[in-house]
Amino acid sequence: MSEEILKALMELFALIVKQDRGMILNERGYVSDFLTKQLTKESVREYLALFDEHAGPVIEKTAEKEPAVPSVRDSVKILGICKKINRTLNQEQKVVVLVRLYELVNADRRFTPQRMNIINTVAEVFRISPDEFAATEQFVKNNEPENLFNPAIRVLTPGKEECEICKRLISGYQDANIYFLRIASVDLYFLKYISDEQLYLNGLPVRSGQVYTFAKGGSLKSAQGHAIYYSDISSTFRSDLIIQKLSFTAENLSYFFKDGIPAVDNISFSVEEGKLIGIMGASGSGKTTLMNLLSGIQVPTSGSILINGLDVLKDKAALEGVLGYVPQDDLLVEDLTIFENLYFAACQCFRNKSKKEIAAIVDHTLANLGLLEKRDLKVGSMLNNIISGGQRKRLNIALELIREPLILFLDEPTSGLSSRDSENLMDLLRDLTLKGKLIITVIHQPSSEIFKMFDKVIILDQQGSMAYFGNPVDAVIYFKTHDAQINASQGECPSCGNVNPETIFNIIETQVVDEFGKYTEKRKVKPREWAALFAQKHQLIRVPEVKEPPHSNLQRPGLFKQFLIYLSRDTGSKIANNQYVMLTLLEAPILGFILSFIIRYIVDPDSDIYLFSENENIPIYIFMSIIVALFIGLTISAEEIFRDRKILKRERFLNLSRTSYLFAKIMILVFISALQTAIFLAIANPILGIKGMFIQYWLALFTTAFCANMVGLNISASFNSAITIYIVIPLLIIPMMVLSGAMFSFDKLNRTIGSVEKVPLIAELMPTRWTYEALMVSQFKDNRYSTQEYNREGDTYYILQKKISMADFNKVHRIPELMRALETSVDEYKGISANNTGPGESYSKLPLLKNELRRMEEIYNIPGFKYIEHLIPSAFNPGIADSLYIHLKKLDEIFSIASNSASDIKDRFYNLNQASLNQLRNDYYNFKLEEIVTKYYERKKILFHNNTIVQNIDPIYLDPYKRWFLGFRTHFYAPAKYIFGIRADTFAFNIILVLLSTVVLYLTLYYELLAKAVRFFEKIRIRKRIFKKLKLKFYIFVLILLSF
Repeated sequence: MSEEILKALMELFALIVKQDRGMILNERGYVSDFLTKQLTKESVREYLALFDEHAGPVIEKTAEKEPAVPSVRDSVKILGICKKINRTLNQEQKVVVLVRLYELVNADRRFTPQRMNIINTVAEVFRISPDEFAATEQFVKNNEPENLFNPAIRVLTPGKEECEICKRLISGYQDANIYFLRIASVDLYFLKYISDEQLYLNGLPVRSGQVYTFAKGGSLKSAQGHAIYYSDISSTFRSDLIIQKLSFTAENLSYFFKDGIPAVDNISFSVEEGKLIGIMGASGSGKTTLMNLLSGIQVPTSGSILINGLDVLKDKAALEGVLGYVPQDDLLVEDLTIFENLYFAACQCFRNKSKKEIAAIVDHTLANLGLLEKRDLKVGSMLNNIISGGQRKRLNIALELIREPLILFLDEPTSGLSSRDSENLMDLLRDLTLKGKLIITVIHQPSSEIFKMFDKVIILDQQGSMAYFGNPVDAVIYFKTHDAQINASQGECPSCGNVNPETIFNIIETQVVDEFGKYTEKRKVKPREWAALFAQKHQLIRVPEVKEPPHSNLQRPGLFKQFLIYLSRDTGSKIANNQYVMLTLLEAPILGFILSFIIRYIVDPDSDIYLFSENENIPIYIFMSIIVALFIGLTISAEEIFRDRKILKRERFLNLSRTSYLFAKIMILVFISALQTAIFLAIANPILGIKGMFIQYWLALFTTAFCANMVGLNISASFNSAITIYIVIPLLIIPMMVLSGAMFSFDKLNRTIGSVEKVPLIAELMPTRWTYEALMVSQFKDNRYSTQEYNREGDTYYILQKKISMADFNKVHRIPELMRALETSVDEYKGISANNTGPGESYSKLPLLKNELRRMEEIYNIPGFKYIEHLIPSAFNPGIADSLYIHLKKLDEIFSIASNSASDIKDRFYNLNQASLNQLRNDYYNFKLEEIVTKYYERKKILFHNNTIVQNIDPIYLDPYKRWFLGFRTHFYAPAKYIFGIRADTFAFNIILVLLSTVVLYLTLYYELLAKAVRFFEKIRIRKRIFKKLKLKFYIFVLILLSF
């Protein structure tokens, strides 16, 4: 209270007492007592002199005479003083001033009309309602229970059967009447008792008949220790307002880490609705762990939590929507406004309400929290605050309050807030308890005001042991008593009423002093000793168990509506982020322009005419386009779920659909990836002169980006830091680059992972291998030049080249090799082979001959060798050799005819359409790409593997050999694949396969398989560390034994 206000109060007191006959001694004594509670002795003398100056001398009680009417000057002065006080004090303080004025008049019980007129004027200026004014007058003036009938007053008579509190107040309260007044507008309580017994308010003695403020957290005790707590009284006033009864009981609750160290150790307590419970303790004492156990987030090692008899873990369906959780971390979507954050949270809770109804509920909630005027402000991030820290905390709480859970858990809600914001926030929580909510919150270093707001506090010591559970002010008395302090009975400061919670922890953690007077690391009282001491003196008192299941206001929307809510929220947050929108729209075209501009190559240094056919960088462009799509897909998705992990933790209590959430994420990423790849190609392809292939390029790039999105979402959901996520991205991109087939030939890799006939299995797992192959093959064989028809039968350039390639390979490579194999077999038969073996003993080439003859017959549909079954050591002879020689000559002739026929068709058409074909070739056909897909410069044209000839050139013209039902693995750049016995075009097959792989990735995401794998390996690492510690202890133990 400021000096100016205190002087004004002295004048106001003086103006009241000087009415009628003047001031009497009792009235001056009241003013002296009032000042003594507020000021030091020197200041008391100063302000008492000021009061005497205005009030005049003390008079003796004389016979009553006609009271004088207050002068006009006094009336004006009273009005001025009231207005001055009105501008400075808050409403709660004004109510206290009014009560003190009543007490002043009550000091000699002279309630004359003149004095009451002044008090009425004060009440009117202070805007105190007539009902509360009448209740205050009745409370101060009357001492008999029968005269106190106002609903704002409670009369407690100890031992009275109809009163639950009175039943237990017997010892120390004989012949006592205790009165409580509640001023509802400011939720302020006053206390007065009439008795010869000595009572103590927060450890300080109180006088019978005087009015005291009964502050939050306060307790009134008898000399024998029987107490009436603030929460007891406040609950009697709101008993008619509470709809849902609650009983919340935690019994023998324990949680142990993997190394056996307790985080929470054997905690039991029981509370009811309408209570504000604080969990306090030093850092590392298990406060947050206890909160997670109570809310059902973590599973306890032992013990149970019951709500109205329902187990939090076993009866989740029955308790759905009953619990709310506000973690310490920020839960806001930073790019949305205050209104939008709360609106989307409300949409997830009210299935049957329209948008207008939900908006009205949101506005009402914001108005209650004092945020309505700022509803359209973006909330921003914690580092880039647009709204204050206190407003952020209130909005975080509002996300839960909007659905009105019966039990609300908060983890350090005042963390990072100013003292003013902290008190405002706790006032909000206190107001919720008045509506019957049970609030359980972790609190760290509370101020005196906040500490006294709690109905009960749980004090945790190291390793999660409970050192105390009960009234907050009594906690100070409890620990001071056990520490044998001289003022142990005083829970708060006698002069200012403040409570210092640090006193509790200073006592708990008191260290032993050594002989040099220095503190040691050893504690005076160990955690388990404090827990045992409390358990010994305080048995668990269960609140009456409520049998009725708790009611939930949660009306969860259907799956599709949840999907639309998530979609709207994520879309809105992304659109609201200008930087995100700008980068999303500009990243792809910038990369497309840079890449295409750099590699737009003109062969002739003296010409400025660009020819697509001669640009040797086109294969590089295709590869880099795939990598760009991969990179963009990973980067836009890598933090999507990680960024929402705190929000998801809160929404877990709503039991919302994970499918809806994931589908919304995927849908947005699919749209962004589709847009970015389209923009990239719209810029890059025209610069490089790539024509007529936009759909193929877009499908390949989009499929790559989509697959990368799914990979990004998996790593986003699996790792616990953004740094780890972005370290993992290169570990994913580099193998996909190396094993895409663009940088290294698959048949020239390390034989441990490489393969001769097929793409290595490890490369088959890379999406880039499939999309790169799809685009290279499609660019080569599906362009307008390659698909130009050369005859009426529909033979295109690609088909004719394929026939020529097939025929030439067999004529130039396969048949000559088979001829040499036949000669070797004949030589071996004659016994003059390099091994000098006898006739018929070894035929190393017969399996090759047999395999290749069968393969040619099957693939090319040509006549088979009728003696093929004689190509075995026991049946082979010169006659068979001669027949095979003739057969191979016929095959050579067949392939020669096929090659010449295809060449003739091609040459005739070219001669007739030379100009147009040259133009088509320059615009659509690329020579460098042809070199790669035909392996033009490959030195080893054929390879031998498992008694077969492997064609190592023209893979683009080589159809894969039909294998088993699901055997779709082939050589690289194969023009087609076989699946289920059906021939499928490589481009279509590869794209579909990658899209199907995203289904597998979705399943791993939905079931969190990667996250579980990461946690599994972390557990292995922890177990190894524990094992090492145990092994070290074992060695020490063995050494000790040996020493004995």
